[in-house]
Amino acid sequence: MRALKSTNYLDLKTNMMIFIFIIFSILLSLSIFLSKKNWVNYSSLSLFSISLVALTIYAYTHINQFDSTYYKFDALGILLTTILSILSIFSFYHSYLYLKRKANNQRQKAQYYSALILFITAMVSAYFAENLALLWVSIETTSLFVSLLIFHSRTKDAMEGTWKYLFISSVGLSIAFIGILFLSIVASENGINNLNFTNLLNAASSMNILWVRVAFVLILTGLSVKISIFPLFSVAIDAKTIAATPVNALMSTALVNVGFIGIYKIYLIIAQTSTLLWAQHVLMLVGVLSIFIASIQFTRVRRFKRLLAFSSMEHMGIVIIGLSLGRIGIYAAILHLIFHSFAKAGMFFQLGSIRNFFNSIWIKNNGNYIRINPLGSLALILGVITILAIPPSGLFVSELMIFKALFINHNYIIAIVVLILLSVIIYIFIKRFAHLLYADITEDLLNKEAHQNPYESISQFILFGLVIYLGINPPLFFTDLINTAIAILN
Repeated sequence: MRALKSTNYLDLKTNMMIFIFIIFSILLSLSIFLSKKNWVNYSSLSLFSISLVALTIYAYTHINQFDSTYYKFDALGILLTTILSILSIFSFYHSYLYLKRKANNQRQKAQYYSALILFITAMVSAYFAENLALLWVSIETTSLFVSLLIFHSRTKDAMEGTWKYLFISSVGLSIAFIGILFLSIVASENGINNLNFTNLLNAASSMNILWVRVAFVLILTGLSVKISIFPLFSVAIDAKTIAATPVNALMSTALVNVGFIGIYKIYLIIAQTSTLLWAQHVLMLVGVLSIFIASIQFTRVRRFKRLLAFSSMEHMGIVIIGLSLGRIGIYAAILHLIFHSFAKAGMFFQLGSIRNFFNSIWIKNNGNYIRINPLGSLALILGVITILAIPPSGLFVSELMIFKALFINHNYIIAIVVLILLSVIIYIFIKRFAHLLYADITEDLLNKEAHQNPYESISQFILFGLVIYLGINPPLFFTDLINTAIAILN
């Protein structure tokens, strides 16, 4: 396919489409913030969605080309931006429903939409960042704007969660920054004067192994705060418990993907060195520990938001294990990341509808949902099947590939342990949502003012349908993009 034709990595392009997109996004955000009028909000959100889709299409038609010296339209960035484009459109709609139900004033609405646009823009910058320093700045920027979204409700819990998220995220990213500094020092010893990923990749084989290992551990530790894996996972879990469900849908998917792309790039660098096997063992350990902690926490969770947050931790543990297993495992890891993004976003969108029908946030006080909202219940059942990797879910395909890679690499004990942990998670997950669907509850726990919105579940059917379709019959351009993303491992 012409779109996937490789180009010379050193053939720098003079285009600056991403800078134009960033400036345009800032202007739209400012227009919302300053105007505080509904028609400005919705017009700006529409223009932003169109520009994001247009940038994604432009990136696909210019794959492997540089967009200035700071950005590059690589295959993984295109995949993740495509996911973000789809999720952003649905997130805007569900944000409209969320704000309408919360009866926020125009100022709060404007602040919410303005921060949401800038949050999404920062993630796009991270996806396409060619320079590791710019990648770090973009990730740090996501922390700032998502904190504004977490604090939107202005409650005491929101204040506590926001400061905790900002503090621990800053600590984590500071650790990652130190790792990048070590990488820059060892790169400078080999004549590399900047932190462009392509240059670092070319010089990787001659770098000092000890400092590359230190940089890898520091970056992995620091970015764990974004990807929600061991060790700095806790702050992301707490933030998702507080944030609005449309924000959670992006935090648990697109923002998690930001953490992945940072870890993946440092992994590609270390893959060119003799210490690759050591790095794979580190990733394997982190992945298993993440799933283990998630399974323990599942037994203690009493709120649906935390349940879905720890579910993200479990899935990212699977992704990190896949990343440690060579080409088959990495292909499956990227596939799993994509499927998880659609499935988890759909679950959070449905959770927003569920929250509207009940007066309590506790699982024990929610029930009989199948009679209260039949269409939403159907979407929920499909979502549970999809997120638990039960056939015909595409997540079943990606998990099966990862387990196959585990057995090919003779990691039999790891495979059995992970399988047992996943069985515990599946049991508790089904038990909690079965309670929501069928348990009897008293009338005082119901929100009498809530009403069914037949359009609210459409996004979930589309997202879950994508997971099933892409798992059963993935289009050629889709698999080509994933193969291009891992081709550098040759």
